[in-house]
Amino acid sequence: MRRKRLKHNAFILCHMFCGWRLINSYTRLASLGSGTLEIDALTAGCRFNGEPIEPLFIACEVQHWLLADLAAQEVPVEAIRSAILEARLAFAEVASRARVTKSAHFGADGRHVGGPTFHRCAIACKSELVTDEAVYVAEYDDVEEWPDGWPDAEPDGGGR
Repeated sequence: MRRKRLKHNAFILCHMFCGWRLINSYTRLASLGSGTLEIDALTAGCRFNGEPIEPLFIACEVQHWLLADLAAQEVPVEAIRSAILEARLAFAEVASRARVTKSAHFGADGRHVGGPTFHRCAIACKSELVTDEAVYVAEYDDVEEWPDGWPDAEPDGGGR
């Protein structure tokens, strides 16, 4: 088994969750609120605070990337007993002037989108890939902020 690559996979799962593709799940995440999201990266299955929920777009993105990367590295999927991403989410509403991120937001028309309040989501991610030989763990913390009501629409199909 390629130890370095599987450690890299665990690292990327956390960073990918907190990356730009999370934008397509902002609306659903905001509606879920604070709590613990668990994603099975092999199946895109999701649980929120222990209860099953419909897969989020980001879960499908993570699954697609992991399966493609394993194939590209010639690591059989069957060698992975589990690949779990856990994200502890803490939501707050903050005034525009109280933001800690510098991201700019644009609507479908290309115009800048702002507002008096923003969603702030503090994210504590932990991923764990398990094989018969070892457990690969990574952690990453991030803060995401976006204007209320943004983006206007989410992609259809919940992912790929």
